[in-house]
Amino acid sequence: MVHAALMAAGIRGIVFDKDGTLIRFEETWTPAFWASAERLAADLGRPALAEEMMVAGGWCPQRRRILPGTELASGTTDVVARLWRAVAPDLPEDARLIPWLDTIWHEQAMAHLTPIDPLPALFAGLCGDGMACGLATNDSETGARETADRLGIAPHLSFTVGYDSGHGAKPAPGMIRAAQAAWGLAPAQTAMVGDSPADLASGRAAGCGLVIGVLSGASGRDVLEPLADLVLEDVHGLRV
Repeated sequence: MVHAALMAAGIRGIVFDKDGTLIRFEETWTPAFWASAERLAADLGRPALAEEMMVAGGWCPQRRRILPGTELASGTTDVVARLWRAVAPDLPEDARLIPWLDTIWHEQAMAHLTPIDPLPALFAGLCGDGMACGLATNDSETGARETADRLGIAPHLSFTVGYDSGHGAKPAPGMIRAAQAAWGLAPAQTAMVGDSPADLASGRAAGCGLVIGVLSGASGRDVLEPLADLVLEDVHGLRV
C-alpha cells in the first residue's frame, strides 16, 4: 500500500536521513558518543564529566538511552561541541573540538555500524521503479559517503550531503531543496524519510509531497505521527 501511495502521489525522488533511518541509532551512535565524552573527560582529569556532557546532550540515565529530539539524537557536530563546551569551558575551542569529534564519531560509528538490512535490495528496487534516491544527514558528508559505501547503497544514490556540505542542517530545508534542484523535480514530487522531528520538519519546510517517519530510530510513534503523512516500522515498508 505504501509503494502504491508513493506512485499515486507522483513521487519521483526520495531523500533519506541516515542515522536511525538506514542504520540503527542506539547500536551505532551511543557507543560513539560515550567514547568521545569519556576521552574528553579523561583528558581533563575529571572522569565524571563524561556523564554530565552526555546528559546535557540528551542521555537519560534512568532510561539508559538518548532521548528523541535532543542534540545527540539529531544535532550537528558544531551544536554538540558548543553544548559540551558550555558544560566544560576548558574543553578545546571549536576549531579543534569540532574536527576531533567528527573524526572519533566517524571511527566509532563505523566500528559499531548496524544497518537496517537488506538495504541494497531496497534501493535497487526503488531505483528500478524510476525513483531518484538521496541521502541528507546531520553527520558530515565524509561520514555519509563512507557509510553509504559500507551499506552497499552508494551506487544507488544520486545525491549525498551532510551538515558541512553548504546547504545548512536539518530541520532547515536547504538539504532537501538542494536534492530537488539536483534532480530537477518539483517539491511535491519528492518525499523525505526520517526518524526524527528534525527530518520531518525539513521535508515539510521543503514542500515535499510526502513526509514519512520511521520507528527504527530514537523517536516513537507518538512523536512522529503528528508530524508525518505516514509512519512506518522501518524503511522496508516503502516497498510494501
